[in-house]
Amino acid sequence: MIYGNLTTAIILIFSGLIVKNNPDLIAGYNTLSEKEKEKIDTNKLTHITCKYLVLTGISVLMAGVVLYFLKVSEKTQLYLVCGIVILGVVLLIIQTNRLNLKN
Repeated sequence: MIYGNLTTAIILIFSGLIVKNNPDLIAGYNTLSEKEKEKIDTNKLTHITCKYLVLTGISVLMAGVVLYFLKVSEKTQLYLVCGIVILGVVLLIIQTNRLNLKN
């Protein structure tokens, strides 16, 4: 189970770092027209997305290591890691929807 947590953490952290330079990887952003993209503050959007993905990845990694050494069952580890990822994504969605449009 530790390898699954490690893989999940690496994917989240790597995705967060890639999104910083490639905003088209953000779901929904790549489907916007150029006119709509101009209204969005891309720097804030990519910064928030990067921050939440990296923090979620670090949280998964830390939780996975702690739970592994505490000898928690794999089923419980899976539920907790899934909960962390879902919470991170929900908070990311809430935070990005609060972004103000550029003037």
